[in-house]
Amino acid sequence: MQARSNDEWLDDLRSGEPIQGAALADLREFLRRSAFFYLRRHRGELKELAEDELDALAEDAAQEATVAVLAKLDSFRGEARFLTWASKFGVGCALISLRKRQWRDLSLDRLPDGWEEPADVAISKDGWEHPELATRRREIWEVLREAAREDLTEKQRTAFNYILIHGVNAEVVADRLGISAGALYKLTHDARRKFKKALERRGFSTEEIFSAFANPG
Repeated sequence: MQARSNDEWLDDLRSGEPIQGAALADLREFLRRSAFFYLRRHRGELKELAEDELDALAEDAAQEATVAVLAKLDSFRGEARFLTWASKFGVGCALISLRKRQWRDLSLDRLPDGWEEPADVAISKDGWEHPELATRRREIWEVLREAAREDLTEKQRTAFNYILIHGVNAEVVADRLGISAGALYKLTHDARRKFKKALERRGFSTEEIFSAFANPG
């Protein structure tokens, strides 16, 4: 890969052929290696994958990251090396690929309804050894369940069950619900607003809830 300064990276990526093509090839290869390194570090979650499948995931992540870097070139301020800045896109896209892979073969129908789970199962695994905090969390959890049951639509509750409680990738949830990614964003955005108002009517602020379920350290 050709060595370039920050300014040279910007100039080359904004140039015409063949200069831009060479810079893009170097950038894509760097992002592929960044993504591959990240995926290898998390190989335990991908142990069923062969080496060529892992490389294919990294290649896909590099392609997406290259597009993202080009779209964000104007936001680069030169406060770090260009490749250090760009590597964040490679790692981010690798993480998305990893999450997609983890959920790809899972039947979401087998996931439990998180709204029916006890608080210490559904939310925040840390801090339950503190009796007063545990009592407060259970109290708040009952309010959350009531708000979800009475103020959200069935589709909103389902989306929150998958995304907030079980941490399922948003693209997988959108596909499961039969809606676009944009429609899922609007669905969850509207649900968050309704949730916030419902909690406020019951005397709770979102800040109070976040504080209660934060790790007490």
